[in-house]
Amino acid sequence: MARQLESSRFDAVWKRNTLTGDADAGIGARLLERYSESGRYYHTVDHIGFCLSVFDQARSLCLNPDAVELALWFHDAVFNFPVDNNERMSAELFLQVSESALPDDLRDRVYRLVMATRHLGPPVDPDEQIMVDIDLSSFGQRWELFNTDGENVRRELDYLTDSEFFPNQIEFMSKLVARQHFYNTHWFREQFEATARENVARYLKDLKQRGY
Repeated sequence: MARQLESSRFDAVWKRNTLTGDADAGIGARLLERYSESGRYYHTVDHIGFCLSVFDQARSLCLNPDAVELALWFHDAVFNFPVDNNERMSAELFLQVSESALPDDLRDRVYRLVMATRHLGPPVDPDEQIMVDIDLSSFGQRWELFNTDGENVRRELDYLTDSEFFPNQIEFMSKLVARQHFYNTHWFREQFEATARENVARYLKDLKQRGY
């Protein structure tokens, strides 16, 4: 039932924007299959569902909510570790399946939204800011869920040794908490900032005690 509900949700946003008014020809179902691939523990259907639930709360803040929703569906569609360009491949997958089906301006916008989840720098575009904030919103869950997410990410990257994985995590999270604001937008700061900072501080303290 959950899979059918999620797939029908994708069908709806696709159909609202398609040039022909046709359904998505199974794209939503194929995305759900991707998010159910073996080896995924964090980047799963549950992660996309969580992102969409946060998006539903922040939808009114978006300039182009359908673009953000489509980007959320696609942003982790390609899962090909240890290759380090999954976001780009996910964005390019979207361009492939949407060619001649969606307007070019929308396709370009969704592509840029997916690419924003590389977290290479603070986004300026308002929808890119919201996209990045949604992608990081799981940091602001209660500790037990935050910690489980961290364990699942570790399982996905089991080809790395602990001495490779944890320093990378420390570097990434230290950069996040060093920023003036963890989140780009006021609404996300109000909803998630305090808890996200507490979670990351606790996580970093634990790793330091373990010698990292």
